[in-house]
Amino acid sequence: MHARRLLAGVYTGVMLLLAVYCTPWAQANTLLSASPSQASYSFAPYSEFWLADEQSLTINDLLNQQDKFQQTHQAEDLNFGYTRGDVWLRTKVSNDSQEPQRWMVAFEYPFLDYVTLYTLRQQRLDVQQSGSAVPVEQRALAHRQAVFPLELAAHETVTLYTHVAASGSKMLSYNLLTPEAFYTQNDRHNFWLATYFGMLLAMGLYNLLLFFGFKERVFLHYSLFVAGFGLAILAFNGIGTLMFWSFLGENTSRLVALGFTFASTMATLFAQSFLNTETYCPRWHQVLNTFRNYCWLAVIASLVLPIPTALHIMDVTGFMAALLLLICGCYCSLRRIPSARLFVFAWSIFLLGAGVFSLRNLGILPANFITLHGIQIGSALEMLLLSFALASRFNKLKRQKERAQADMLTALKKQEAVLEQKVAARTKALEHLANCDMLTGLLNRHGLARCAAEALERNREYGQRLALLMLDLDRFKPINDCYGHEAGDFVLQQIAKRIAHLARTCDHCARFGGDEFIIIMENIEPEDTLENIQTRIDEAIRSPIKLPCGERVSVSVSIGVSTAQGADDATLASLLREADSHMYAVKFRQAAECYRYGSAS
Repeated sequence: MHARRLLAGVYTGVMLLLAVYCTPWAQANTLLSASPSQASYSFAPYSEFWLADEQSLTINDLLNQQDKFQQTHQAEDLNFGYTRGDVWLRTKVSNDSQEPQRWMVAFEYPFLDYVTLYTLRQQRLDVQQSGSAVPVEQRALAHRQAVFPLELAAHETVTLYTHVAASGSKMLSYNLLTPEAFYTQNDRHNFWLATYFGMLLAMGLYNLLLFFGFKERVFLHYSLFVAGFGLAILAFNGIGTLMFWSFLGENTSRLVALGFTFASTMATLFAQSFLNTETYCPRWHQVLNTFRNYCWLAVIASLVLPIPTALHIMDVTGFMAALLLLICGCYCSLRRIPSARLFVFAWSIFLLGAGVFSLRNLGILPANFITLHGIQIGSALEMLLLSFALASRFNKLKRQKERAQADMLTALKKQEAVLEQKVAARTKALEHLANCDMLTGLLNRHGLARCAAEALERNREYGQRLALLMLDLDRFKPINDCYGHEAGDFVLQQIAKRIAHLARTCDHCARFGGDEFIIIMENIEPEDTLENIQTRIDEAIRSPIKLPCGERVSVSVSIGVSTAQGADDATLASLLREADSHMYAVKFRQAAECYRYGSAS
């Protein structure tokens, strides 16, 4: 009993597996009955394909070779990768409705050069063209994808033959949609594409402005990377052909290859600048330099080689760039280089998208929404993350600039303070030179005039007594004659020191010229009699002076005095005249005394 039940269960399971396995095959042999109650159908389970080696094959030739078609079972069977020959597709569509119906035949993959749809009816053959290499005005519908309108009469059955010629990957998933479903889907796709390209444009222009503001090449490299990538995606999605360069024809495919290889070059250069590999990782910097040189060769190859070869180089270069930069970023992250972790995370997402894109083009991965738009999804996330990293660098540069400006301002203030000190010292030195005698350090005539004017002003303001003493050295000329002018200058310096030593802090001492000296004394108290002052000065000056040669000399002095009281209108000139007169009177008296003393002897 148990054995029979077990045998029955195994038999039932095998039958179910066979049923599931055979369902696609059975479904592939059925006719696609389009009902208006359903908005969309996938052609994959109802299609047949033929890989034609002859590119000059016509529809009439095809109708005579019906047995070469092979059935498809699912959407992945329509992904032919980089197939050299053209691909023919065949499917039958019938209208189950009692009323005429309008449908749209839409290919999901926009990067197909030439797509020709032949609609075989009982009485005629309709031909429509589309594709990225076909001028917009010659397409069945002015759309970025290959889209064809299909009119079906009530209970009409037609056979669709589709001829596809493309230099790139042939991902031929296509669907049958009602116009309402098609335009709803189209609006949704256009919204996301507009958002994507708006983001690319904003990030590219923003970083370009940052480059002009900060002169940091990393922002320029990122802008060029975004520009190259955006150009390639524009051409790849058919938007560029639809809006800008419909005249390029098959060279649209070359533009895709050129854009992606240029983006790989700029991505390598950006990684070197962003991670500062020249400073932190010199060996990796050399490796990336070598790879960047290869990328430039790939850019040149994209311009001169046949388009299929250029597209193959594009896939290989893009995958290698993403993988190499990811490994470099991981190494830099282990070295704890600033922002390397965020770079690795961003580039991992981009690598995933680029890898899916390349492997789907090569026919290794199946075709679906993720593999079709993987590079756009990955690039959008990667560029957003890198923008955050660049924003962080922008803030860092801003802080560094502010700190540098603050340091510069501090340095300028210090330099200004030092300069002010130097100016003050220089001004003081100049004032000293202008007001002081170079030999003795006492005031000169200019300094004496300034100090005398200030002293007389104070004397008139406070009603104090002021005295001017004029000193003229006697027996000084013989010293110059006997010992030379250097000895005479030495004597003048010593006399000046003695005069300055005897003077008070508020007194003003000056060398008036030659061997004449002036002392202006303010606030003369009654107890400070001028006779006592003259006596002290005379004694100090008469003291012997030892010359540098060892000889001792002495001089005498004739002193003339003039005074001014607060109410007087005295001036320096009047005081000098009065003191000079008194001084010569003293000299005359001393000469007379010497004469009498000599006669008496």
